[in-house]
Amino acid sequence: MAGAEIIGREELAEIQELFSREKVNLYRYGGGNYKTREFEEKFAAWMGVKYAHAVSSGTAAIHCALAGAGIGPGDEVITTAWTFIAPVEAMCALGAIPVPVEIDETYHLDPAEIEKAITPATKAVVAIPMWAPPKMEEIAAICKKHGLILIEDAAQALGASYKGQKLGTIGSVGSFSFDAGKTMHTGEGGMMVTNDKEIYERAAEFSDHGHMHIPGLPRGKDPRRAKGLNLRISEVTSAIGIAQLAKIDMILSKAKENKQRIKDGIRHLENITFRPFSDEAGSQGDTLIFKVRNREAALQFEAHLLEHGFGTKILPEAIEWHYAGIWSHLLGEIDRYRDADLEKLWPKTGQMLRSSICLNIPVLMDDATIEKLIKAIISASEKIG
Repeated sequence: MAGAEIIGREELAEIQELFSREKVNLYRYGGGNYKTREFEEKFAAWMGVKYAHAVSSGTAAIHCALAGAGIGPGDEVITTAWTFIAPVEAMCALGAIPVPVEIDETYHLDPAEIEKAITPATKAVVAIPMWAPPKMEEIAAICKKHGLILIEDAAQALGASYKGQKLGTIGSVGSFSFDAGKTMHTGEGGMMVTNDKEIYERAAEFSDHGHMHIPGLPRGKDPRRAKGLNLRISEVTSAIGIAQLAKIDMILSKAKENKQRIKDGIRHLENITFRPFSDEAGSQGDTLIFKVRNREAALQFEAHLLEHGFGTKILPEAIEWHYAGIWSHLLGEIDRYRDADLEKLWPKTGQMLRSSICLNIPVLMDDATIEKLIKAIISASEKIG
C-alpha cells in the first residue's frame, strides 16, 4: 500500500545516520537533533508552504490543525459524513460539535449541503479529500462568504491536487497521515501544514503540552499560553519520513499508472459506474472507486474478489469506521444527536457507500497481477449481472 510497500535500504540508512552520532538523542526537542527539523523543512518545500509541523500520527495532525485554528468548545464544524473517524474524534476531544453532511457524486462534501448546515455557531469547514479533490473552489467560496475557516484533513490524499494546487494548501491549514495505508509510511506519524504563522505556532504548542518554544530558553523555563497534549514525533520516525519523502514522486506516478491500466481494462463494463471527479488529473492513483447496483451486489462483488485473492479498501470492507451514520458511540454523546437515528440523517451517503467498491492500487503491481485483477473485476461484474 503505497509507501509501506517500499520500506527498505534508504529508510535504514537515515536511521543509521541518526545513530552514528557521538551522542544519540531520539527526542525531537533534544539538543543537537536534526531529523525532525530536516523532515519538516523538506516537506514544507515539497508542499510549497511556509510551515510544516510533524507529529505522532495523522489523528494528532488534524487535532493540532483544529486547535491551531482556534476550534474549541461549542464551535460547530461542518465536515463529510464519509471519512475515517479520526477528524470527528479530534473535534469531539476539543469540545467542538461535528456537523457531518451528505456527500455529492464525487464522494466528497456537497457544497449545497454545507450551505444548508451553516448556523451562527459554525466556525469551520473540514474538507476531507478521499484520494481525490472535492469541489474546492466552491467550498472555499462558501467559507469566504460566511467567514468560516477552511481546514483540509488530507490524510488520504497526500500528493493530490485541485487545479494544480496541492490539497492541504488551499485552506488555512492542512493535515496528513503517514500510517500503513497512506502515500508515505513511517510506522506512525503525521504532518500539519500552513502559511499562517499564528496557526503554526499554536499547533506546535498544542502538540507539546503548551510549550511556546521561545528561542534561547531551556524547556524548563519555557512559558505557555494555552493547554496542550503530548503529540510529539520521534527522531527515528522523522528519519524514516525523510527517506519516504524522497520516493514520493515515484510512488504517485507509479500508482497513477497502475490505476489507469486497471480502469482502462474495465471501463467497458456496463453495470459499474466510476465515480466522477472535480479534477481527475489531480486525483491520487492508489484507490479506484466504482458503484454497482445496490448493497447486495456490492457484497457479492467483494466476496468474488476475495475468492480471487483481492481485498477491498474501506468499501464495503471497513465502512463502519468511515461512515458517520454508524458512530452512535461517539456522536450519541452530543445533545443534538443523542436521540437521533443517525442512519436517517445521511441516507444518501449511506446508500452510496453501501453500493460502492473501493479498490487499493499497490505501487508494486506487476503486469500479471494487474491482468489478474482486471479479470477478477470482469468476472465479478458478470456474476452480479
